[in-house]
Amino acid sequence: MKPAEMTVLHFVLISALAQAAPSPPPVTPPASAPTQPAPHPPADERTNLSRNVRFRLADGVRMSGTLTSWDRNGFDGSFGRREWTALHHEDIRSVYTKVMDRRSATQWVDLGRALLLAALDQPDASPEAEKAFRFALQRDGEIGPAIEEARRDAAAEAELRRRIDRAAAERQLRSRSPEEGDWQALEWGPMTSEDRDAAVVLLKDEAASMLQRAGLVLTPVETKFFLFYTDLSDAEAKRWSSELDKMYVRLAEWFGVGKEENLFWGKAVIFVFRDRDRFRLVEAESFRHFVAPWADGVMHPLGPRVFVSFYRQPEIETFAAVLVHEATHGFMHRFISPRRLPTWANEGLADYVASVLFRGSPIDQARRQTALRFIRSGADVNTILSMRYEDDSWPGEEEVGYGVGYLLVELMIREEPARFAQWVRAIKRGKDWEQALVEDFGAGRVQLVDAFTRWYRVND
Repeated sequence: MKPAEMTVLHFVLISALAQAAPSPPPVTPPASAPTQPAPHPPADERTNLSRNVRFRLADGVRMSGTLTSWDRNGFDGSFGRREWTALHHEDIRSVYTKVMDRRSATQWVDLGRALLLAALDQPDASPEAEKAFRFALQRDGEIGPAIEEARRDAAAEAELRRRIDRAAAERQLRSRSPEEGDWQALEWGPMTSEDRDAAVVLLKDEAASMLQRAGLVLTPVETKFFLFYTDLSDAEAKRWSSELDKMYVRLAEWFGVGKEENLFWGKAVIFVFRDRDRFRLVEAESFRHFVAPWADGVMHPLGPRVFVSFYRQPEIETFAAVLVHEATHGFMHRFISPRRLPTWANEGLADYVASVLFRGSPIDQARRQTALRFIRSGADVNTILSMRYEDDSWPGEEEVGYGVGYLLVELMIREEPARFAQWVRAIKRGKDWEQALVEDFGAGRVQLVDAFTRWYRVND
């Protein structure tokens, strides 16, 4: 970085280092019969606006912020994406009626549908759903078929949960992130072209078996680095598989991997489902993983293999961000070794890559605002750096860990991109992450947190 380009934050970081050492370190250069899925219904129409809202989640956590858009499945805002069913049932009604058109029978039906789905976990929501359906009928006496469809949606979700519960009882499903665990720093060995071709054949057989358990037969779109299976349209399949290849090349450039070099064992397998129920069913039956109803994507490191599955959200920007986030985890699983970065950096890097590749991503706004509120409240950033998947401390209230991790990784890459890459490589080869901060990034934990906190107390 040239002296004229030095930012205030860079000056703060170097000043902190100067207090801890005689001179600052030099800057380094940079199971039924398989069936084809039903046609995809049209995407829900989204309504954009700006409303201040307060609400409780179903577990009692209180949240507030600016709601910027909503649809029949949920809403977006400064607090990220929230499904209606994730809210306490009383607040589903209060927030929904604040933004809806009360004259619309269809919107009353959608409210009733959301409350019926919530009633699977919150039985007291059921009477509220019936009230919403009565309001719909008062506005349109012909809306009955739509109400019955909403009831069928709730019944289908209940049946799905019964299937997942059976799978959980039979297979003892995990609920924690597949990212947790004692990941060793044993480096992956190289693959010959013959070995890679043989691995791809095995992966296709394995993927076909996984999909068959959920009643799907899908042909992959095969790219240089990915096997992309989806029940989306051919155009969408080609678009998103192409975006994944672009993401791979960008990450390869950042970490000094040749853009023609394929790190994956064969290729990474990607599943994308337009229906959330199918996504959750494949997670349960093929990966023995129980995912919460609001989850949208999971990366599964199966030994040297990488599988990633997603629900295709109706909001394109949100889906793109989740797609790149989880695929980044897959890349990092195969980069040098399976050894993980600390949880805050593992998630922060994945969010950072998504925000760089998709500038309109809602991740940036949601993560940034959550982190800024946390920092400016005087809370201790060090607590976030100590959070881990393994002890369920991650990501903290309001998912603040994601926001702080994202901003901290953004700062490290912006100020010292070469040192950040060196820090990652050191961890992947077995060095303790705090030791690597001092020796490879050039700033200890205390100095880094201090510079980070002082900067974001007054800057966005």
